[in-house]
Amino acid sequence: MDDSDNGSAEGESPGDIPAGSASARPQQPIGGMVRDPREVKTNPSLTRFLRERMSAALVSGLVAIGVLRPRTASGELGPRSWKGLFAFLGTIFAIVFVWTSIHVVQPGTVAVPVTFGHSGKPLKSGLHITLPFTTTYSLSTRTQNYTMSSLKEGAQKTSDDSVAVLGRDGGSANVNATVLYRLDPAKAGIVFRTLGANYPTQIVRPSARSCIRIIFTHYDVVTAATSAWDKVEDGVGKCMKEKLIPRGLLLQDFQMREVTLASSIATAVNQKVTAQQNFEQQKFEKATALQQADITRYQALATADSQQILACGGVAQTVVRDGQNVSTVVPNPLTRCNQAQLTPQYLQFTYIQALSKLATSPNNTTLVLPFDQNLTPLLNLNTGGGSTTVTTPTSGP
Repeated sequence: MDDSDNGSAEGESPGDIPAGSASARPQQPIGGMVRDPREVKTNPSLTRFLRERMSAALVSGLVAIGVLRPRTASGELGPRSWKGLFAFLGTIFAIVFVWTSIHVVQPGTVAVPVTFGHSGKPLKSGLHITLPFTTTYSLSTRTQNYTMSSLKEGAQKTSDDSVAVLGRDGGSANVNATVLYRLDPAKAGIVFRTLGANYPTQIVRPSARSCIRIIFTHYDVVTAATSAWDKVEDGVGKCMKEKLIPRGLLLQDFQMREVTLASSIATAVNQKVTAQQNFEQQKFEKATALQQADITRYQALATADSQQILACGGVAQTVVRDGQNVSTVVPNPLTRCNQAQLTPQYLQFTYIQALSKLATSPNNTTLVLPFDQNLTPLLNLNTGGGSTTVTTPTSGP
């Protein structure tokens, strides 16, 4: 380098150096600490550390079981561990074998085993060991119910599911009923193969509706809804058993809950019942009138007998009344009577008895008595503290 260059370089002042020059000196900080952005971070990352360790462990495990081949110190692939690979595959197979061979069936259910598309004998509740790769399908053996109702409470909760029926007389009605049934455990395999798990709607519902309609055609609709109710239930139950038992279902009970007659039939029935009630009321009134007539007749007969006994005398006899022996006085026949029945003596006797009853009555305080020349009664009246004698005066003609 020559002197001119040195001189020129030495003659330049610091302020003449361009700001963007590569040889520009960094400014000194005024205060505090300044971090160089080019400084490399040297603190270890926990996430990276765990990821590296887990990757290394996974690779080591795969190499140990023979899935991956190890690398030598020179970086070449080493021999595979066939022993570890076979041990690993054998362990996986054993787990799958045991897992698919042991089955636990819960109480109240039966399980249908299916192995490669073939169903076997149903398994009862408990622990069972089957062939490997077997799948079991549980079916309930508890009592179930299927309700057909217009009240939106059965299996069809969004619509009217009552059964519309016609009677022998052509009358119509709607029937609400409930079917109680359960699965036959011995035929669970048949039910699973032929009906599946949705057998309530596939067999129970149509069988019940068909049998209800068939039995109702044997009776008048009003009779079926009243006096023949039990016979209708028994008939429907028998019909359903004939349909359900061959298909692997057992009928527990059929319950006919309600029969709603058509409005016209219900009106006619009400009118008939009203007419029958009126007829029964008239019969009762007739019987009452006849009874009252008999009572009046017996009273008149008793009065006549008493008059005849007073006039003609009588004979004491024992007669049978309502199965009992009763002692009474039988009047003598009129042929032996010389006096009229309503004699003045009898009338006078009857008059005195009537006045005695009036005089002794607690409701009377004053008694006015008629009199004539032949009758002068002398009566004792009760006035609460003692007795008062009342005598009616006599007057001449």
